[in-house]
Amino acid sequence: MTEYDIAYKNLTEFEKDYSAFKELDLSETDTRSKILDKLLIEVLGWTEFDIEREGWVRVGFFDYELKTSAFQFVIEAKKNFIEFKLPKKGNEVKLETIYKGNKEVFDQIRSYIFERGLSYGVITNGTQFIIAQFSNTLGKDWKEQKCIFFKDIEDIKKNFDRFYDLLHRESVTNYGRLKINKTSNIAKTIVKDHSLKRKKFELVRNQISQQLIPIINKVFEEIYNTESLEGKKILKDCYVENKDVKKYNSELGFIFADNPPTFDTRIIPVQNTEKTQEQLKDQIFTDVNVLPDPIILIGTAGAGKTTFIKYFTEVLLSKKHKKNRPLVYLDFRLYTSQTIRDTRFIYNAIIEQLENEYPELNLTKINVLKTIYKKDIDKKKQGTWSYFVSNEEKINEAIANLIDEKQKDPINHLKSVTDYLLYKCNKRICVLFDNADQLNEADQKEVFLLGNGINRSLKSIAIISLREGYFYKWKNKPPFNAYQSIVYHITAPPYRKVLEKRINYVMTRFDFQAIELNAENKQVKFQKGSLDHLFKNLYDTLFNYTNSSIMEFLEETSYPNTRQGLENFKSFLLSGHSKITEYMSFDYNIGQGGIPIWEFFKSIALDSNYYYETNKSTVVNLFYPSKNNTNHFTKLRLLNYLFDKLKKTSKKIEYFPVNIITNEFIKAGYSIDIIEEEIQELFDLKLVSTSEYSEDIEEEFRIESESMISITSVGVFYIKSLVNKFYYLDLILQDTPIYDDEFFNKLCEVFPDSDEYGNRSLEKRKKSVELFIKYLLSQESKDKKFISNFEDKIIMFDVNSHLLSELSDELSGLEKVIKRIK
Repeated sequence: MTEYDIAYKNLTEFEKDYSAFKELDLSETDTRSKILDKLLIEVLGWTEFDIEREGWVRVGFFDYELKTSAFQFVIEAKKNFIEFKLPKKGNEVKLETIYKGNKEVFDQIRSYIFERGLSYGVITNGTQFIIAQFSNTLGKDWKEQKCIFFKDIEDIKKNFDRFYDLLHRESVTNYGRLKINKTSNIAKTIVKDHSLKRKKFELVRNQISQQLIPIINKVFEEIYNTESLEGKKILKDCYVENKDVKKYNSELGFIFADNPPTFDTRIIPVQNTEKTQEQLKDQIFTDVNVLPDPIILIGTAGAGKTTFIKYFTEVLLSKKHKKNRPLVYLDFRLYTSQTIRDTRFIYNAIIEQLENEYPELNLTKINVLKTIYKKDIDKKKQGTWSYFVSNEEKINEAIANLIDEKQKDPINHLKSVTDYLLYKCNKRICVLFDNADQLNEADQKEVFLLGNGINRSLKSIAIISLREGYFYKWKNKPPFNAYQSIVYHITAPPYRKVLEKRINYVMTRFDFQAIELNAENKQVKFQKGSLDHLFKNLYDTLFNYTNSSIMEFLEETSYPNTRQGLENFKSFLLSGHSKITEYMSFDYNIGQGGIPIWEFFKSIALDSNYYYETNKSTVVNLFYPSKNNTNHFTKLRLLNYLFDKLKKTSKKIEYFPVNIITNEFIKAGYSIDIIEEEIQELFDLKLVSTSEYSEDIEEEFRIESESMISITSVGVFYIKSLVNKFYYLDLILQDTPIYDDEFFNKLCEVFPDSDEYGNRSLEKRKKSVELFIKYLLSQESKDKKFISNFEDKIIMFDVNSHLLSELSDELSGLEKVIKRIK
């Protein structure tokens, strides 16, 4: 028999017992013990472990709270003979329809739900059931929501499939909720539901991309390829030392900085690059008789750990330095899981580097190899070779064969080589393990064990590069807690300086020839140096104009991930929306502030798509609700709340408990599941961070109720500098769900199609944004209507006033431009 069959059989047997109960005047307690307990456990499959009875909250005792691992709801039990006022027909109705007839019990269960921070509840007298979401979430008055009811046992039997689907433990576990409503997105978006030209197509990359890609690959990526002279020159000219790690945020009045973490006493509290380099030198060049502990370099993703290592080893360390401490560099992006676990393979790679990069060590010369294996050779001479010791030719052949055999075992051979270098030559090798953080978790642990093994068995210096998120996660767990390490934090360099040096390098080191191409159906010939002028115009836009909006956007949306900042800049250079041929002009925008922020922003947000889509863009749509939410303002309100909390603290950064945040938002009509879902999305989008450094690791991290979170500098930038800009709203409205058909139809009427070059009518764009604001205003009015008694203005801050605070001036300016170009 299936679970369903068993449940129905138990219901029919229960019905026989219930006939006897009808003759009795059962109290609420009796109703619970004699009727509801049987129904919950024998019919609906709940266990004693799932049920909490008579729990106390400030407003009194609730009867039942049922829990799965991810969901919980309250049951309020009334006396068996107290009948609810229910319609005679059907099983569905709006709560407001039956509210007056059941006001007392509705208000009672809502008070329990409110105190427990839940959404769903069940009211029953043992035979009648009312099942509903009793909280005013999702922007609806709670009384507007649908409830499902069952009038008596006969009604339950008649509609048992639905009763089972709603309340059986198996169903609630599978759905993660009481499945009162079918999950369906009733909203429409312009980009998906409006007939737009080219929405399934992409713009061709700009005509100059072929000339730009070689430059981008060399200069605007992490610098790690230093095998060529040009690579070393780029590294030397473009490297940025971090002398000033401060990144002042005027909105908060204090500093967001990539400071050394304080979660482990082993982390050296230095953040100046030069001092870090000096201390590393001291560790590497300590007395050769003293073996330093393994050195771990930690830093956030994209902070430039590889570039730091390359600069340190290729530029700062002289040939004399490396002569005494031969360096071996292992880039684990080049290895597989299999080769990482093959110690012979790794040891052989170290041997090959020592032989190839340090020929002056003569590790392949027979005389040196004889010295390395002198003890083994002497033993053989005293043993089996003694028979032909006077035959020099035969002895040399035997020595060669012995050395060949020894070299076949790279593990023991490398041990012999390092002993020779240490004890005969006073040299200790240093092995650098880089990019281990690009591997999966298991492989990273293998690299860590390998580094410690090499440190101990070869008496060699081991330097291991890791992300600080992984280090935080593992620091108190095996194998990491079994080893003593010296830990340095590699601080991200100022992004502004990184980009400035890279663009300067392009302008001074590249010779640009004339270019001939087709641009917008015209054949255009660009003279020699035109491409150089593109970078000159870019440089002026970013660094020669006060308070460059583009520079602010690049800094605020990437720091401390320098790699991401460079990726964003590359996206602009290659995007089909970037008007590169215009920006190359020798008289482009002279004295007018350079390339406009809206042009730059569009290129980053759309890449080569004609229209904006939330899941394809690096630009976050703050008005896009999470999966089970239909409220446009939840993300904004959460960020604003965290911003306000952080602004009031005396600390540079502080984290706040998720369960406290959810409790505050519950008072505004939200439910725990919605708030936790939205916080998870904000975390995934890097607009909030946790105290666990979890945003720095690749694996999916789940925010829990006990997690501690805070707003990031990116989050601050979005709510204070970006969300109320015309160019932001102009794009994100294209893929914001519209929950009002009338507004959606009006938006479709004014929304401008894109031409083949990605241009859209400015006048219609302005009208679309104005209409979108009106739509948001109507949604916010509905929102506030149902929480009029909630006084916390930080949570329920006026979103539309915030948007219009700066947008009004922009719209007025656009009106003047529109009149001028008509």
